[in-house]
Formats: sequence, structure tokens, C-alpha cells
Amino acid sequence: MKNIRYNLNFSVGALILLTLGMSSCKKILDVEPTTQYALGNYFQSTKQADAALLGAYHQLQIATNQEFIYYGEGRADNVIRGAGSITSNTLGVLNNTLDGNLSYAQWDSYYSVIKQANLILKNVPLMRTKGILIADADYNRILGQAYGLRALCYLNIVKIWGDAPLVTQPIEDVKDINDLKTPRVDKQLIYNLISADLKKAVPLTPTTNATNDLTRGKLTKAAIYSIQTDYYMWRNMPDSALISSGLIIKPADGTPVSSTYSLVELYNATANYSFANTSIDDSPYSKMFVDGLSTESIFEVVFSFDEENTSNIFGIYGNNNAQFYANSEFSSSFGNDLRGIANFKNDVQIYKQFPKGTFDQTTQNDKNVILYRLADIMLLRAEALNTKGDRNGAWTLIKKIRERAYGPVEVQTTIPNPNPALPPTFVINNPNTRNSISSGPTSETAKASFFAASLNEAEDIILNERRKELAFEGKRWFDLVRTGRVFTTINPTTLKPLVVNAENILWPIGLDVIRQNTNIIQNEYYK
Repeated sequence: MKNIRYNLNFSVGALILLTLGMSSCKKILDVEPTTQYALGNYFQSTKQADAALLGAYHQLQIATNQEFIYYGEGRADNVIRGAGSITSNTLGVLNNTLDGNLSYAQWDSYYSVIKQANLILKNVPLMRTKGILIADADYNRILGQAYGLRALCYLNIVKIWGDAPLVTQPIEDVKDINDLKTPRVDKQLIYNLISADLKKAVPLTPTTNATNDLTRGKLTKAAIYSIQTDYYMWRNMPDSALISSGLIIKPADGTPVSSTYSLVELYNATANYSFANTSIDDSPYSKMFVDGLSTESIFEVVFSFDEENTSNIFGIYGNNNAQFYANSEFSSSFGNDLRGIANFKNDVQIYKQFPKGTFDQTTQNDKNVILYRLADIMLLRAEALNTKGDRNGAWTLIKKIRERAYGPVEVQTTIPNPNPALPPTFVINNPNTRNSISSGPTSETAKASFFAASLNEAEDIILNERRKELAFEGKRWFDLVRTGRVFTTINPTTLKPLVVNAENILWPIGLDVIRQNTNIIQNEYYK
């Protein structure tokens, strides 16, 4: 009998503690996840196949955890060094001075998900060959999510490292990808697999998981369409992105196709959001990040302290001694945009994922990591529409996002800010500070300005909206890279050393990977 083992980067003891008996407001387990197998006695039931799928999701927790910050924010222009003690890993990321010794240069965690998905994709079909009963709905659901997870991880690998090993079969009797001595392949081959996997996943994945807390945080059709939209925009394929995003957002008016999803509320005519109180914590917008699993969320990685898994974002963001602070130029740019109150506790402390009032920094440091939400896809669609010359369609989506942040045009306010380094105090629906109907950020004047802009200028407007809406969610660096703005945006005199050439956009491959697998060739810049 052969055993298949996977390197999970966390202890088996910790895995065993992820049991069914724990109660939690964020309960995500209905069966115990499994990541170690003996082929002779596994994949004998639907429950075992589900356990294998949960194992893939738990490995995705490891791959996203704090990593979404380092890969998607650390090198970009939203964040700077915080006041806390800082490691060489963090400093290298913040300064764009990467090398292969950095822990985040390792790609093992993504390949752990891929290896788990490969095992499912091979063995679940074999269950039927062996006559093991598995209902069609379960069969499709499990396979569809495995295809989706594999595609998602390969997309992230290509974004971060470029060319990479392409592994599509289960690995037996080895600890990790390096033991295979697998060389890197051209990223186009990986793109081909991503595209194929996503197309296979679409008819197999459930339409929604929203009605069952035990299945929240799992891939659905909308999640697959979101990954497709991300993939197509990364590849500069706006026509395809319009098709996939149109399956989530109605082309006619920009509203969601499914009633499962909606933009959650931020502006409220009766609220008095300010840094002087914590009323912002009660807004559905803030709760989307603090509590998780909102109606705006399309796919997020779920963490639960009660089930012994935490994202540990606090300390990277959050307290006075956080490793990352907001760039003050960015934090002061929000003006009377309510997202400023939601994002920050003061001028530079990033509190988007945490309540502004008190909370238990141990038991509540289990914030979910949102990978895709409705506003993200709306703004990607706006970019694609702008590229195709549909300014009106793009503006419709921008306006919806801005109205959520500023309120209707007739109540958008202009409030003097005595200290430009600090976000302003927000007063909603104050007639003494009310803009004229013709001058707000969603006004006809703003629309006319957007329509009069050049193609690149209009794209800048959309990207700036993405910067504010998706701040600190791991999107900014990839937006700068895919649009070619990374060289002109990262200012070496005010933020961090310049990204000097195209090769430096990619991360180095971890030196441990190269030492174990001599067929892996380092990215050119880091040789």
C-alpha cells in the first residue's frame, strides 16, 4: 500500500484539532478535513471525498493568510513601514528589494492546494469506476471546486513568479513539489490549464452557497466567473472579461444578475460617522470585513478561532505597532469619502478588517480574506467597458460605487480639513456644507469630465476608484502591474526603490526551492 503525503506547512496536531464538535459563529466545517491518505482505504465514500475537498480549502487558508498583503499590497503605494518591529522579510517587500531568502518567495503553499486538487480530480472519478455510490450533485460539486481551486492557485503563481512547474497529476511518495525535480514551463501553458479548468468548473459548481453557513466560503459559479474575469483582465482580454463579468452583473444597468449578491450599505442619511465615535462599526460595509460573509462577498477564505485557524492579520495591519501603515498621501486623499472612516482608525493605522472600538485581539484575530467581491468585479467590468469605448456603461458602475461611499449627489458634502495629513470628520446631510447638485463626485459635471477624458485618463479614474474601494485587500500591486503603471507609480524618492525593469516585477523563487530542485532556474533579475 502506498501512502500519499503532502507538506502542509502546519502541524498535524493542529489539523487534528479542527474537529466537528466546536461551536462558532463562523463555523465552516461539516466534516474533518483530510490531507493524508492511504489509497487502499480512502475515497470510499462521499464524506471522504468532501473531507479531501475541505483539506484543499484549509491549505488555501495557508496560502492566503497574511500572504495576500505581502504579494498584493506590500510592494505597492498604499502602504509604508509601520511602527512595529520589522523583519528582513517585511522590509524587503516594502522596499522592493526582494531576494530568494525571503520566506514569501516560497511557492509551496500554493502547490499544496494544487496537489490536493489533483488528488481529488483523479480519485473522485475513480470512485464511480469502482462502483462507489456518489450522487451526481456531490460528484459535480466536488470536482467543480477542485478545478476552480487549481485554476485560482495557478493564476496566483503566474502573477507572482511567472513561469512555474505545471503539475496536473497526484504526487505519490514525495513530500513536496521539489522532490519531483519538475522544471518550470512557459506561463502560456499554465494559462491554457487555467482557462480549461475554469471552463470545466462552470457547469459543475453550485449556483450559490449563500443559504448554508457550513458551505459559505466555498466556490460557486459566481466565484468561477470572478476568477475568469480576473484572469481575462490580467491577460488584457476585455471582450472575454465582459462576457464573464456579465454573468455576475447585468450589462443593462449594472445590477447583480443574482439576488444572492448586492452592494452592502455604507452611506446612511441618519448616521454620523466620524473618528470621534465607533458608529462606523455598525455599517454593513465595515461588517463586511469585520464579520465576513456579506451579501457582497463572492468568494472569501473563511477563518475561525473556534476551529483553531486564524488569519493573524492584526499586527500586519491594525495596532500602533503594526508592520504596515498607510501611506499618508493615500489616507489623506479620501476627503469626504466614507471609506476613509472605514479604512483607518487614525491618519495611518489600517483598521479595515477590525472594529474601531474594542475587540479581543486574540479570539477575534480570525478575519476572513476576501478574494472577490461584487465591487471588485464591477470596477474590473468598468475597465473593460472603457477599453471598448463604452463610457456610459463604465460610468454607471463607477457611480454606483461612489454613491455607496459619498451618498446621493444632493447630500455629498465638502468639509474643510484643517490638517491635510488627517482624514476629515464626516457630517452626513449637513445643509451648511452641502455641495451643489452639479459638483459632487457622482454629478453630471463629474460624468462629463469622465466622458471628456482620454482612454488612459479614464482608466486612471477607474484605477483610482479601485485603489480606494479595494484598499489593503491585496489588489493594488497586481492592478499596477497588469495596466503597466507600476514603473510610473512607485516613486523612488517618496515611497520605495523603483521597480527598475520588467524582470523585477516578478518575485524571486525561494532559494530552498532551487537547492532542492536543480531544474528550477531563478528569475533573471535575481540570478
